[in-house]
Amino acid sequence: FVATTYSLIGSVYNRMGKYLEALAEYKRSLNMILAVYGTDKPHPFVATTYSNIGSVYDRIGKYPEALVEYKRSLNMQLAIYGT
Repeated sequence: FVATTYSLIGSVYNRMGKYLEALAEYKRSLNMILAVYGTDKPHPFVATTYSNIGSVYDRIGKYPEALVEYKRSLNMQLAIYGT
């Protein structure tokens, strides 16, 4: 799955401290995942990608943006798995 590979590339950039590149790869992955699975139903891959994007914002000190992404991820996980 191509989106997974983009996400993995984003993870490497994130660990290397290349946060803008990581963010771009995570967003590319998210767009592909949403194109495949749609926006109607929550999906674990989407939730994980929101969390990954949040982690980049967290690392670069964009805390409000990080909270938005983490909350998106959490809400989606709760919709999928329950409380």
